[in-house]
Amino acid sequence: MNEQYQHDQQPSTPQQGILMPRPTAAPLVLAFGVMLIACGLVLNYAFSAVGLVLVLGGLARWIYILASGTGEELVPLEREPAPVKISRVQVEPLRPGMAGHRMKIPLEVHPYSAGLKGGIIGGIAMAVTALAYGLISGRGLWYPVNLLGGMVVPSVVHWTPAELAQFHFMEFAIGTVIFGFTAIAVGLMFGILLPTMPRWPILWGGIVAPVLWTGAIYSFMGILNPALGEHIDWEWFFVSQFAYGITVGIVVVRTEKIPVSGIKK
Repeated sequence: MNEQYQHDQQPSTPQQGILMPRPTAAPLVLAFGVMLIACGLVLNYAFSAVGLVLVLGGLARWIYILASGTGEELVPLEREPAPVKISRVQVEPLRPGMAGHRMKIPLEVHPYSAGLKGGIIGGIAMAVTALAYGLISGRGLWYPVNLLGGMVVPSVVHWTPAELAQFHFMEFAIGTVIFGFTAIAVGLMFGILLPTMPRWPILWGGIVAPVLWTGAIYSFMGILNPALGEHIDWEWFFVSQFAYGITVGIVVVRTEKIPVSGIKK
């Protein structure tokens, strides 16, 4: 018995190979089925039905492989593993302002107060632009405010043009909270990211960011709330985003920078 115990405790030699998981498509089928189920909740329940079949099939196959013990295979080694070589080359540490990296590490950055102030002033510029659209289009001063509140209050999409043009305290309060929080949060993000942008930071804040933001909201609005998207004038929406981005960029850029070493953790 002692000899048998010693034989069982001996480690396997490299010539025997390595025990590896056997290739199987079951996890991929299961994951794809879960994705189809989620898509069906938004698009069509037919996707969910197909996804459910794939989930059950993939799960059954995976359980069978694990339960039957056929989920592993012995992969033989073709040659002895090469010895590990120790390299004494030291990696140069990343320093502020260092060139040759994917992201620019600035020597100086704007304080957080610059992004906060830029978000507030930019929010005012965007609000003025949106309210001006309501007056110029003839839809009423409170039209854009009520649409913003409609992101939380679903019944707004069923209002008549006359109701959208009137003042409603609940929609005004909800729209003000959403607008203020978003303007300040994006302003803080601008204050942090603008110093890392190459060359013309106002171009990124005033052109690139509004285009990406408007395109993203336009794409998702058709899925999240198509009825609300029909009331939005997307050209004026971009103009208001442009006014916000340009204003935030100017405010942040004109703010005095502080050295990186002076930032408190």
